[in-house]
Amino acid sequence: MLTSFVLSMTLAAPVPPPGPAVPVGPAPRILELKPGADGKIMVTVTRTEKLPNAPVAANPNGIAPAVVAREISRTKVIELSEVKDLTVTTADGKKIATEDALKTLSTGAIVVVSTDGKPVSPTFLKMFKDDVLVLVSPELSGPATGRPVARPLPAIQGGIQVLPAQPGIQIQVAPVQIAPAVPAQVLPGPLPPAPGK
Repeated sequence: MLTSFVLSMTLAAPVPPPGPAVPVGPAPRILELKPGADGKIMVTVTRTEKLPNAPVAANPNGIAPAVVAREISRTKVIELSEVKDLTVTTADGKKIATEDALKTLSTGAIVVVSTDGKPVSPTFLKMFKDDVLVLVSPELSGPATGRPVARPLPAIQGGIQVLPAQPGIQIQVAPVQIAPAVPAQVLPGPLPPAPGK
């Protein structure tokens, strides 16, 4: 009888509800955008530019130095309408033209900005009203914490030549002497009793 009771309780048990949806991607940034004194809405973007290296003196062997261009990411403040590949949607997913978004932002508004250049996860957008604007662009991507992006180290200018080692120089490896372990000391006599006992 106990077996049939346990079996019926197991089969009749309700299915647990699914857990909350897990957000995909990093958390977005929340910004207040409003026009400046000139009426333009300015945003900070990260743009990658190719800069040529400084000219290098000719090699004494007669080989022309290679001209290498390096890519540098720079942050600039530009007008919102000049952001490349800008997609504007509302928090409920409706796509909006950039011109209509600029009209909405002409009085100032809070916007959600993607931090990785990809659409913001709907899980993050649940906490906003349906008419909040969401801006997505690879140029607007940046750190979610608001800290500035780390600048890359400058490239080495000029050519570096590695010369062969001079003949006759030798490196000798000396063995390292390891100190012996010190034995533990034995305490004389029994330990005193613990206080209060």
